[in-house]
Amino acid sequence: EALHTYFQIGDVAEVELHGLDGCAYLDKTEGFARKRQEGAVRFAAETDRVYVDTQSACIIHDAQLQRRIRIEKQGSASTVVWTPWADKAAAMGDFTAQGWRNMLCVESANAADNTLTLQPGETHTLQVRYSAEAL
Repeated sequence: EALHTYFQIGDVAEVELHGLDGCAYLDKTEGFARKRQEGAVRFAAETDRVYVDTQSACIIHDAQLQRRIRIEKQGSASTVVWTPWADKAAAMGDFTAQGWRNMLCVESANAADNTLTLQPGETHTLQVRYSAEAL
């Protein structure tokens, strides 16, 4: 399960995503290779990652739009981070020529190592709170 959220940003090559330092992730652009995040997530190419065992809030630092977007979650143990970059965006058809530069997907999820299975009668709640503040 995932809440598939696209954020409008100034330029993906200039934003930083904080809150995942030290977290393990599966890199879908490299055959699901397991890696560990060091520092803030920065973007210079197609990025498609599933961060596992994540509990903390994530913060998008967007200097171009002079804001921080805070993503706080409950009932979610994974964070998916995706940006298609130029070539993949062109092949998708639902981005304008440079539109991929102005979006970043940060999903609160339960995926990969954190997949949930509910039995009949069981329930699960995933909640996310988004907030923005000026830099």
